[in-house]
Amino acid sequence: MKYFLIGRPNVGKTSIFNKLTISKNIIHREEGTTRDWHKSTIKGLNHSIIYDSPGVIFTNKKLKEIKFSKLLQTINVFLYVIDLKNKNDYYDKESINELRKYNKKIILIINKDDNYEQNLIISKSGYDNLFYISCSHNLGFDKLYTYFENNDLGSEKDQVFDYSIAIYGKPNVGKSTLVNSLLGYDRVLTSKTAGTTSDIVEDIYMFKDKNFKIIDTAGIFKKNKIDNKSINFEAIRKSLNLKTQTDLSIILIDSKEGFDTQIKKILKILINKSKSIIIVFNKIDIIKNKNKFSKETKLFIRETFSQIQNISTLFISAKDKKHVTELKKLILKKSKNSNISLSTSKINVWLKKSSLEYPHPLLKGKIVNFKYGVQVSSSPITIKIFSNFPKDIKKNYKNYLINKLITDFNLLDSKVNLIFSSSKNPFK
Repeated sequence: MKYFLIGRPNVGKTSIFNKLTISKNIIHREEGTTRDWHKSTIKGLNHSIIYDSPGVIFTNKKLKEIKFSKLLQTINVFLYVIDLKNKNDYYDKESINELRKYNKKIILIINKDDNYEQNLIISKSGYDNLFYISCSHNLGFDKLYTYFENNDLGSEKDQVFDYSIAIYGKPNVGKSTLVNSLLGYDRVLTSKTAGTTSDIVEDIYMFKDKNFKIIDTAGIFKKNKIDNKSINFEAIRKSLNLKTQTDLSIILIDSKEGFDTQIKKILKILINKSKSIIIVFNKIDIIKNKNKFSKETKLFIRETFSQIQNISTLFISAKDKKHVTELKKLILKKSKNSNISLSTSKINVWLKKSSLEYPHPLLKGKIVNFKYGVQVSSSPITIKIFSNFPKDIKKNYKNYLINKLITDFNLLDSKVNLIFSSSKNPFK
């Protein structure tokens, strides 16, 4: 079952979401703190998914602050939240009437009822169910949870993914627009105002029969511009500290702004956090001489980050969806390369040939022998090489082997690691 929390700003939707799930989204007294959709599984219920939405404001017979799209067609039940203390319910009635057009179940949740069902008499007609709760006093959630439990039918497949992607970048660089372009619908709200995305947003899109998990991070600010009391502080911290290592990191850069010190620092951090990297220059449509800009930028990246072997560069316009398909193809290629398996026999033929063509310098007057090589991981590609001097292998020689491995096995879009060991058993 899929549930969608909806209602006017500041009625407690995010508080309800946090109590029902293991997520901890940002809560703030300021109206409209939740600007994007957030998704999680209800505690203990594998088949019940709930979405937290931005606040709805009814103006001129249109629902503002939320874009109804393909997602809402998949929703089973709308959970409409009402603040008991709101005297004027005109906006709620009109908004609910709009929701009825979707022919979905509508459950009414009356929040902030601190006296618990004592202060309001409301007609149940027109609603599939009605619940009184108080987030501040944790009242009424047992009945609401029982409803979810009874309807946890397992009709929705758990969303699995083949490859994970995280998008990083400074505020207002176009991350949310890019996410929407990749997904094919408006999943994330976009705005000219910097910092519209204030928390990490996740979703899945399919391309060429493969599921890709995409993570839209909050905009990254300079530390000296961050107020510890800001609603963005926690989101920024989480953006650079994703618990799970992603398969791919996309660093989105405004073509007009280009590289700066902050972007370079972010890139250095992500080298160790991601198995592969794509630098995407957005808003290429505003650049007059695109060919010149492209050549000069690629040259700069090669010279500046020559030590990083898994960087790809692409130029797009997320707003116009220009070259977004090329980005999808590049992501697909990287995902396929992440599962490459090299046979042990081929690795050892290559290792013998490479070490003969360019031998390692003598160590302590002795020849460095590379006895054996075996692939121990595919994501990223990791080769374990057994040697008589594993701890003394020169860094430049290691880089030589890595670059030659990439070239000889056509691994240009893959990250490659080499581990040197003295063990006689190649699998230890």
